Amino acid sequence: MSSVVQPRRRALTDCASQVGLAFLEGRPVVIGVFALRFVVGSVLVAGAEWDAPRIWAAGTSWLLAVWAVYLINGISDIEGDRLNGSSRPLASGRLALRPAVSIAVTLLAISLLTATLFQGPFLLAVVAFICLGLVYSVGPWAAKKAGVAALTVAAAGVFLTYLAAARIVADAIPASAFAFALVAASWIALVGHTKDFGDVAGDAAEGRRTLPVILGEQRARVLVSIGTAIVSGGATALALIVEQLRTLLVFGIAGPVVIVMLLVARGSERGSAKRPYRTFMTGQYALNIVALLGALGG
Repeated sequence: MSSVVQPRRRALTDCASQVGLAFLEGRPVVIGVFALRFVVGSVLVAGAEWDAPRIWAAGTSWLLAVWAVYLINGISDIEGDRLNGSSRPLASGRLALRPAVSIAVTLLAISLLTATLFQGPFLLAVVAFICLGLVYSVGPWAAKKAGVAALTVAAAGVFLTYLAAARIVADAIPASAFAFALVAASWIALVGHTKDFGDVAGDAAEGRRTLPVILGEQRARVLVSIGTAIVSGGATALALIVEQLRTLLVFGIAGPVVIVMLLVARGSERGSAKRPYRTFMTGQYALNIVALLGALGG
């Protein structure tokens, strides 16, 4: 009997290990910030009753879609990640391609099945988000091959996340929630180019037309700094004018830090090149955490 049980246990352990590696490939830091966005989107609607089981089910559907989309992105990025020296599970060979594809398909199926539990536009929003993910990563005209197109698609996914969550808890979405979502998406579209400064070699080899590849690092840094200043300045102005948007002051603080990192704190090592991107990600987390604490405190 034990000779039968042992292989089963080993198979379950191997399966769990593959799922864990697939989660790492899906970038837990990104999944985490999407979780924050979804929760924040649900509390941006003033006076909304936060139905915990409902928001948990919808959030699970959304985050499974996010995980699947980023896992598919990892599958499509294997060669470039290896050229860039990435230690991600697929690039390092710890996660094989076939189980990664199977897990991605399973995640998509569960996400869509869960989304069917909700009436209204939520299912359409999940489908739209998945389509954005496929447009980003798959095919000869994948958006990821061009920096501006890639971040436009990513920003659309962020905007959709906030609004889908808000729509789950309320029939009408206030203008302040739209404005918050738009500024947060603009941070992705303009400041998100910081992620490309640490991957220039691999992106060039893969034929991706990111700003550092097209313009050269010097001009790209200046251009991204200008875009960061625009978002940071706009966020600050809205925060000072509209009481419900006070939390956007976070970008007013994070923006100048990103600019300093881009223009001053440079370095030839990959770690130094990634500092602006880390600041960009920190700004996202800070905005959503502050927004959540403010909503719960109010």
